[in-house]
Amino acid sequence: MPRNKEFDYTEKLELVRNLFWEKGYHTTSMHDIVAVMKLNRSSIYDTYGNKHDLFLKCLANYAAFKENQYSKASQAKDRGIESLEYIIRDVVDQTLADNRACLIVKTIFEVAPSDQKVKQFILKNGAVLQAILEQAILQARTEGDIRSESSSSVIARYILASFSSFWSHYILTQNKKEVTEMVDFLMEQIRK
Repeated sequence: MPRNKEFDYTEKLELVRNLFWEKGYHTTSMHDIVAVMKLNRSSIYDTYGNKHDLFLKCLANYAAFKENQYSKASQAKDRGIESLEYIIRDVVDQTLADNRACLIVKTIFEVAPSDQKVKQFILKNGAVLQAILEQAILQARTEGDIRSESSSSVIARYILASFSSFWSHYILTQNKKEVTEMVDFLMEQIRK
C-alpha cells in the first residue's frame, strides 16, 4: 500500500516554479530541485515526473495565476477601455513589483524554440490571455472608446507583445517612470 504524501503538492510546485523562474530551465539541475523542494528524488519523480514534466506543471501553475490575474483585472471596471487599461497596468505593475520578467516570456526565449511541448503550451496559454484582452477591446469598441480600426485580435496580440518589450526595457534600465510612459503611449494608441 503506497504511503500518503506528507507535503503540500502546490506549495512544493511553487517553490520549484520560483527556482525555474530565477535560474531558468536549462541551468536548474535535479540537485537544485531536490534542495529547494526538500524532497527525495523518488518522491519528486513519483509525484511530478521528470524535470521536463515538472517544468510543464510549473508553467501550468504560473499560467493559471496569470489567467486569474487577467480575469480579475478585466472585471474591475465597468467600461471596456477602463478594463483594458486596468489589465495592462496591473500586469505591468506586478512585474515591476516582482522585479523580474514574466516566467512565460523568459521561457519563450530560453526553451520554446527547441521544445515543441513547451511552445504549444505557451501558444495555448497566450490564446487564453488574448481572449480576455479581446473581450475588453470588443466592449470598448462597442462603447466607442477604441481609436484603431484594426481587429480586436490584432490589438490584443500587440498588447501581449508589448508586455515583453516593457519587461526587457525595465530589466535593462530599472526605470519604472520610462515603463509607465511606454504604457501611457500604448494606451494613447488604443484609446479614442
